[in-house]
Amino acid sequence: MKRFAVLALLAAFILGSVGIAQAVEIKAKGVWRVHANYIKNRDFNGDTKEDNFFAMQRARTIFEFIASENLKAVLQFEIGNTRWGGPGGGALNTDGTNVKTKHAYLQFKLPNTEVDIKAGLQGVALPSTMGSHILSADVAAFVASIPFNDMLGLTLGWARPYDLETVNPDDPTEKWDDEVDVFMAILPVSLDGVSLKPFVAYSRWGKDFTGSGKNANMWHGGLNFAVTMLDPIAIKGDFNYGTVKWATGYKQNGWIADLAVEYKMDMVTPQIFGFYESGEKSNSTDSKRMPVIGTDGGAFGPGVALGQQTTFGGGDSFVRSLLGGYQNLEGAIGAWGIGAALRNITFMEDLSHNLVAYYAKGTNANEYWGLMTKKDKLWEVDFNTKYQMYENLALVLELAYAKVDLNDFGTGFRGDIADDGLYRGILGFVYSF
Repeated sequence: MKRFAVLALLAAFILGSVGIAQAVEIKAKGVWRVHANYIKNRDFNGDTKEDNFFAMQRARTIFEFIASENLKAVLQFEIGNTRWGGPGGGALNTDGTNVKTKHAYLQFKLPNTEVDIKAGLQGVALPSTMGSHILSADVAAFVASIPFNDMLGLTLGWARPYDLETVNPDDPTEKWDDEVDVFMAILPVSLDGVSLKPFVAYSRWGKDFTGSGKNANMWHGGLNFAVTMLDPIAIKGDFNYGTVKWATGYKQNGWIADLAVEYKMDMVTPQIFGFYESGEKSNSTDSKRMPVIGTDGGAFGPGVALGQQTTFGGGDSFVRSLLGGYQNLEGAIGAWGIGAALRNITFMEDLSHNLVAYYAKGTNANEYWGLMTKKDKLWEVDFNTKYQMYENLALVLELAYAKVDLNDFGTGFRGDIADDGLYRGILGFVYSF
């Protein structure tokens, strides 16, 4: 009798699973990578002793639970960068609590319309050519995309990056204002050979979040554009402006601009690019660096401005190498730079290369030596190779060298950094499915 009951229960489970499978289609996709790294002087200081060689891996898997063409749920898990032999799942026996929820959201269309809704933990980024300085991160958000026609649309969004859930046990009647809310609007325009994406973003920083006793209102506006009517020449760029007045009376406002021009050929795409960020002025009581809401690569100037241009800046690189203490999350760091690239160099089938070089200087007055000043320089050269072994598996080699030249300004340590270059070589596999 017990055996019959167990069989009946098992049959019910299987039949129930079949019923669910018939109601919801499940699709999986993702990107897994495993790579060995050699990085010397990652903080540009040869006096710092650290391991130069290590191996890492990362796995991102996305599940789509599709009820119909108008409704699905998306769940993305990530086993983050795991260092072989290290804590958090990379050591012997590989046990670790390193599985994270990256995205979890609903996506659906309003009945009888083309209005697309995303609600939940998702990736949100304001329009940009080289990586947004303002907002580009995974965040809890509600985003509605409204297409009016083939040429014009509207995207509206609300994101809540922070909510401290502060509780005052001594005064339960007091309401705490400890949230940060971001409201954004994007107006994508697609013309023949030209696309424009003007946007505006307003973020409200609660007084109990900032700890200043008064709310802060931050405003951003910008224009992202791309010109393809001159094919094979393509031009793309951005202009962003931001301003905020904190409760202390401290004001912060600044701007950034970037531009890239490329010429697509059969075996290579030459490109030139540049960017400019406003910097701090001498003897100014206010900040002239553009404020930021948050980005997944921090707010280091060349790193963000060139996030999709170089591997040190981020982009599709295996490892992000930021300039140690020179990363500053209060605003764009203040720098300008120019560069050139040969992209998608292809002499053989399934084998491609990218060669990128750029030079950057600070735009901040000399007294702001915690940032990049007008006397500080940075240059970098990347050479990356990808061999597509199979349709879904690539062998990737990244080689790079970077050098900073920092004025010491009597600090006693900035000069040390100026003498030491950063070398990097990474070899690994990327499985995309």
